[in-house]
Amino acid sequence: MVTLQEGKNELVLSQDLQITTQKGLQSFLVLRINDALSTTLQVHVAKDSQLTLFCLNQSTELTLDEVYTLDHDAKLELAYGDFSVGKATRNVTVNLIGTGAEITLNSAALISQESNISYRFNHKNRHTAGQMNNFAVLSEGGSMMLKAIGHIESNAATSETHQTTRVLNLKGSKKATVFPYLIIDNNDVQASHAESTGQMDDDHLYYLQSRGLSADQAVRLLVKGYLSSVTESIQDEALKALILEEIDRKVDAVC
Repeated sequence: MVTLQEGKNELVLSQDLQITTQKGLQSFLVLRINDALSTTLQVHVAKDSQLTLFCLNQSTELTLDEVYTLDHDAKLELAYGDFSVGKATRNVTVNLIGTGAEITLNSAALISQESNISYRFNHKNRHTAGQMNNFAVLSEGGSMMLKAIGHIESNAATSETHQTTRVLNLKGSKKATVFPYLIIDNNDVQASHAESTGQMDDDHLYYLQSRGLSADQAVRLLVKGYLSSVTESIQDEALKALILEEIDRKVDAVC
């Protein structure tokens, strides 16, 4: 069990891990995933505490089950940089068990192999809130199946859950399948989802090349801009800068 200190923390995920925050404190965690790994992660966000967590996946192969539990008025800002060079399977469950608990999830993924991802928000109490923003780019050889699930249970009145997923397919990519689910068991709630999948815009590429960029430079610039959209809703400037830095580095290496 790891108890996070207030301020910035950094860990490498190498085995089953349990993390907890301290009541009423604000913590920032960078969690790095390297090499090949199959493991579990459990995170408890205590009452009145705030956790900003950036999970940077640079593994060669990954199987990871994650469970997050949020107490009363707990706030979790969860960000993913999924840049695995191998197959990745991740199941993420967020249980909002306390009144006033809030989760914001932002994911940016550059996928070159097979990726299977499930994000699930379980709203178990009143006045809970969830916002999910997923941006993925499939490069050559990449395929993805994503399940985005928001479940507002019967006793979770005045709660809201929202999700947006955007997928960009580059030349040579395989198949992207997105399943957005809303399971609503209470009428006094707000819920929405939006999903889009598409190809690179030829007009945008032509415009950039007409300004002197090569075809490869134009693609890299557009991919960086696409993935960086995930930072628009992130309030923490340090987290935003770290995600943008990793996006730049990975796109330059892959595209």
